[in-house]
Amino acid sequence: MAQKLTYQTLETILQAVNVESIPFPNLLEFFYKEKGIAEYIPDGICQVDPRNGDRIVYSSARAQRPHDNIPKSLEINSENLEKDCVICKGLTTGVIDVADLSEGFTFINKNLFPILFPFEEQKLYPPDLIGGVPRAHGKAAHGFHFLQWTSSYHDKDWHNMKQKDCVIVMNRLAALEKKLLTDSGSVMPATELEGVRGDHRGFVSIVKNYGRLVGGSLAHGHQQIGFSNVIPRRFIDNWYFCQTHGLTFSAYLLEENPSDLLIWDYGPAVLLVPYFIRRPYDIYLLVRDASKQYLYELDENETTAVAQGWHDAISFLMYIMPKIGRETAYNVIVNNGPGAGIYFEFLPYTQETGGFEHLGLLLCQGNPRMVAEDVRDFLDIDTLNRTSI
Repeated sequence: MAQKLTYQTLETILQAVNVESIPFPNLLEFFYKEKGIAEYIPDGICQVDPRNGDRIVYSSARAQRPHDNIPKSLEINSENLEKDCVICKGLTTGVIDVADLSEGFTFINKNLFPILFPFEEQKLYPPDLIGGVPRAHGKAAHGFHFLQWTSSYHDKDWHNMKQKDCVIVMNRLAALEKKLLTDSGSVMPATELEGVRGDHRGFVSIVKNYGRLVGGSLAHGHQQIGFSNVIPRRFIDNWYFCQTHGLTFSAYLLEENPSDLLIWDYGPAVLLVPYFIRRPYDIYLLVRDASKQYLYELDENETTAVAQGWHDAISFLMYIMPKIGRETAYNVIVNNGPGAGIYFEFLPYTQETGGFEHLGLLLCQGNPRMVAEDVRDFLDIDTLNRTSI
């Protein structure tokens, strides 16, 4: 029998069925009263690398995370490990959103080991010394850290779910994004670079980590959602690019990327290999309407195209990485907000980082055209399966 979180177990941790219906003060209370999180509250500090503007937030307690993906070669008894999934057992934080799928359900809860926390006002600004080290130019890091579990079934994720289910998952992700951006009121402290923030109070960061090599601490498929007063560097990069070139980065790439690097055209969105590929099999998914800035602004056709793109890109990565002798591990980055348009980066761990890379001189052991051909060949072969989901 497939391992899964059952509806019966869900009831024991369910706090709300729909995140859109939760008053924001109640959302705060859910975090404050979550006993497990109290043991792993982050340090609440952000520092900025003066050389390039990278933001570094500190969460010492995350070093205590007990769960980790491990390669199959190291598994002693994979059957027992599957049965030990804490998510399937419901040994996790309270659930604030749930939606039925054709099999099981998708749900959102609070990250037990957060990198951000909605500190109460009197605790918002940490002391001047952190572990004996002066704060220097540091600032308070404040916000929320959620997890969206793609499916209650342990072995289901974007690559092997039906299209209609992928659309539901994307819609619930968009609902949380909208809730955080439009209903947070004055909860968030002042942010940097107000123009980048637009009309919202903070920044919603959405990522997916799959595999232990890239930070995937649990094998049960999930996305991470952060909402903070601290602006990630990529948001700044996208914003400055737009200010300099007069168009969003996604619009630029749609215009400038060579046509032979197009993988698949979904109509409202396109899957392609960027001409400046940094690592073998990097893939981008771009929404054509560059006036859209957030997931919650996408219409039904756009959301369906994006969900299909996620399915296709991740399906390919799950196929190609074992084939080239790599442990399956990848990140997905959602680029939203002013200056970005909306685009998604699928970044497999196909090559290690060396010293030159740390200097900013990257070496890529792949060729963009070769990658585009490989993905197109895979999707052509998989067409029957793709159209049936």
